[in-house]
Formats: sequence, structure tokens, C-alpha cells
Amino acid sequence: MKKRISLALVLVLLAALSAVPVLAEDTFSITQDVQRVTLSNGITVVLKENPAFDIVAMVIMSDVGSVQDPFGLEGLTYLVQRNLISGTENRTSLDIITELESLGTQLQTTSLQDYSSIMLQCQPDNFLASFDIVLDLLNNSTFPEAEFERERALSLAVIQSLYDDPVNAMFLTQWELFYGDHPYRYSPYGSWEGVSAAQREQVKDWQKYMYLPQHLTVAVVGNFNSEELLPVLEGTLGSRQGEYSGSPAPKEAMPFVYPPEDREMTINLPTGAAFLMLGYPAPDTFNPDNAVMAVINSVLGDGLSSRLLVEIRDKLGLVYEAGSYYDERLGPSNILTYAITHPDNVDLVREKITEQLQLFASEGLTSEEIAGVAAKLRGNHLLNNETNISQALLLATAEMTGRGYEWIDEYLAFFDHITPEDIKRVASEYFQNYTGILITP
Repeated sequence: MKKRISLALVLVLLAALSAVPVLAEDTFSITQDVQRVTLSNGITVVLKENPAFDIVAMVIMSDVGSVQDPFGLEGLTYLVQRNLISGTENRTSLDIITELESLGTQLQTTSLQDYSSIMLQCQPDNFLASFDIVLDLLNNSTFPEAEFERERALSLAVIQSLYDDPVNAMFLTQWELFYGDHPYRYSPYGSWEGVSAAQREQVKDWQKYMYLPQHLTVAVVGNFNSEELLPVLEGTLGSRQGEYSGSPAPKEAMPFVYPPEDREMTINLPTGAAFLMLGYPAPDTFNPDNAVMAVINSVLGDGLSSRLLVEIRDKLGLVYEAGSYYDERLGPSNILTYAITHPDNVDLVREKITEQLQLFASEGLTSEEIAGVAAKLRGNHLLNNETNISQALLLATAEMTGRGYEWIDEYLAFFDHITPEDIKRVASEYFQNYTGILITP
């Protein structure tokens, strides 16, 4: 059965799974009382005791994401993560699920463009038993043939369902055109061809590569005692070794050069409305200008009071819906505007959207507008990152990229110092040439 994924769900998933920095009030600090330890095999561990919540959250993060999927096997990382709980030498998939449920433990595997992770949440008394299951997955996964083929079929159904929806298809096609030959052209699910071509033995080998010690960062947040936990981590993860044959070979890092020209692709489908998307380059997650672009995006197309809705829908009546989305990534990022309109209005809507973008470059924002948006973003992100698991994910990401968890506090200062001139500068730099997708009858 094909699963349809709405635009709202796509945006929520991308926003939630992207490595988005946290904004917090002065009274709240994710980095307070964080301890960094390096295990004997080089794995970095960050620990934050938080006895206020009787939950332990652990993130084991690999810096291998879908951008490293081998050529012709796009989707291999996703298949590894999807099949990771399919069975081990000691447990069947049913055993794994039954044990986790009996412990009241939540276990999730994720794969994104830039990293993959295993996320564990449980009560303190059940942590060691739950962690033992995770170690079994890391060390003894067998990827049974029947389970592998079933998960491959489900993965292909997910990919197909994305293209069945016009709005989702527009997002995916936009990224294919925007990124060209760069691996970011693919979603974390990979491609139909890559998932179809992947073999079980390749998945087994790739799992070994993904979880080599040099690729791993671990974060634990919650109600635990560091002095008791560290020997456990050293004796298990710290003794982890591994070698990789080199096959299949991961993609090397690729440069991304955005072309200095407008581009647009038109797709004719039997729809009653036209769907227009314009994409521009944007600062990556760890760029100091990330905070500036976040403010611009909020004013441009985030919420009912955004400029795209007020100026183009409410005042001019040209669109049924409009908005923007800041697609932050660890590498080359993008900001998208989208609009649903009558086919006869496409040219005028495109003109009005670009006019709104250029206003940021010519007029900027007032200091009062910037302060108001910053307060809104602080509140939103505080709510999104108050749980142990979200903090563990953020701490692991900051460490994995080499910035260190201290960067989180540095990021907060960026918002405090955004000026009207910063808005003009960033808009002028990035809002030059668009990549457009038009779906129309």
C-alpha cells in the first residue's frame, strides 16, 4: 500500500531531522554541565546529567549519510538503517521488538543526507538492558534475506509515494535541478534505481563502514551517573574496532558551484492549479549568516503574517497558498519559496515573489522587526529542544562536525547581533539567481 506524504509532513520531517541549532533564553543552556570524553579508540562521547527528567536518551551518530552512498547505490545508507533491527545472531526481529516493548524502550534509526543515527530512550533502570540490544545491532546484525527483501519493497513504495503527490514531487525535482551532480540531489531515501540495485551483502558491508569508530560520536543526556556510565561505554563502544574492505566505495566530497543564471523546469500534469517553486542558495547550518537567513525566512514565508501571504494572497489575491522553507544542511543549503496559483497568474506571481525577495536586499528590516523575529525563533526552538533526546541529537551533531558542543552557545550570540545591514548583505549575496520548478496543466 502506497503511503502519501503531505507537504506539511515533509516540512516537519525535514525541519525536525535537520541539524538545526537551538536558540534559547539566557536562563536555559543546553551546554551547561556537559562533559566531553574521548574513548580509547577515538570515539567522542558527550554526557549531560539531567536528573530532572527520569529518562535516559542516547544518540549514536555516524558521520556517514546518504551523500556518501556509492555511485549507483543511492539509498544504501537508508537500507542499512531501515534493516538494522531486522535480526542479529542472537535475536530475531520479533525478539528485538518484544524486548524493547517489555522494557518500555523507544529505539529509532535515522538516515539523513549528512549523518545517520541510532536513538535510544528509556527509563534509567532499563538502560543497560536496552543498550545491550543496541550493541547487538551494531556488532551482530545479519540482515536476513527475507526481511531485507521486504524492507527493500517497502522502501521502493516510500520513494514511489513521494512522487505520486504533486507537491512532494515538486520538492524532489527542485532539489535534483538545484544540486545538479552533487549528491544532495537525492533525498535520504535514495533513488528507485539505487535501492533496486543494492544487494544484501552490500548492505552488510556498508553497515560495517558506517559504524567504524572513526565515524562515531555518542551523546547521552538524562538521569544517569557519569562515573558509573563511562566504564560501561569504554568497555563496549571503546573497545570497538573494525576494518573496511573499501567496497562498495563511498562517494568522495564534491564541490558545489551554483550557476550564475536563472533556471526553470516546467512539468505538465493534469492539475487544476499551478505549483511554482523558486529556490536560492543559502548559508549552511554552521555558517554565521545562518541566523540572518533564518530571520529573513521567518518574515518572508513562515506563518499567516508572512509577507508572501499578506502581500501576494491577501492584498492581491494572486495565490491560494504561499510560503517559504529554509532547507538547512551541513553542506550547501537552499531557501525555497512556493506558491499555488491559477495557471494564468504564474508569470505575475513569479514577478511578485522576486520583488519581495529583493526588498530584503534594498530595504532590509528594522532593528525592531529583527528583535521580534528573534524572540519568536528563540521560543519556537526552545520548545523543540527541551527533551533529552533532542538535546542529545544537537550535542552529537555539534561534536560530529568538529565545532564542539560549545558552538551552541556561540550560535546564540549570532542572533543578538543581527543588524539591518546584515539583512541587506545576506539577501544581496544569496537572492541573485533562482532555480524554479513549475507544475501546470
